[in-house]
Amino acid sequence: MTVAEQLSMEPPKEPPSSPSEGTWGNRAFRAAARQILGFTSGVAVAVTAALALQAVRTWPASVAEISIDAPQHGSHAKVAPCLRVSGHGTSRPGTKQVVAVQQADTTDSAITFFTDVRIVGDEWQISVPLEGPEDSWFRIRSVVLSTKLADYLESVGGNVGRSRWKSPTMPPGSAITDSVDVQRGPGEIC
Repeated sequence: MTVAEQLSMEPPKEPPSSPSEGTWGNRAFRAAARQILGFTSGVAVAVTAALALQAVRTWPASVAEISIDAPQHGSHAKVAPCLRVSGHGTSRPGTKQVVAVQQADTTDSAITFFTDVRIVGDEWQISVPLEGPEDSWFRIRSVVLSTKLADYLESVGGNVGRSRWKSPTMPPGSAITDSVDVQRGPGEIC
């Protein structure tokens, strides 16, 4: 090979020293991948935020309107052991209101849940027994939980012929809408 031929030849190409110096196709591919990843991340955040906002906006508003009217809050009067509890408000479709009764002056008292709440329009009522010694304190709670869960708990833990069950804790996913403490007076349990 002559000197003129050697000078006219192109120098050999060296491989790129970093991935960013790759071919135009590789750079375009990486740029497109970053754009797609950014877009999908943004969509995921938007969908999650929308679902969280909807859950916050619908669930508490549906249950916060259920309240106990009788017995009155803070009255501290003794009540009959067959207590009539009444209030107003209704739960949303797919949920069920139950009334929970627990002796409050002991630490190991089970909670009794009653499902036979009678609802007429916006008013509700139920009679519950206060099973414990006279002068004991009881916590009465209005509770909302899914209808399927309430029906299941009633079927596996309910007493024969009665719409109730006992549990040491509140059911998962339940929401307490109102609560009142009362003291049991003398008389017969219903």
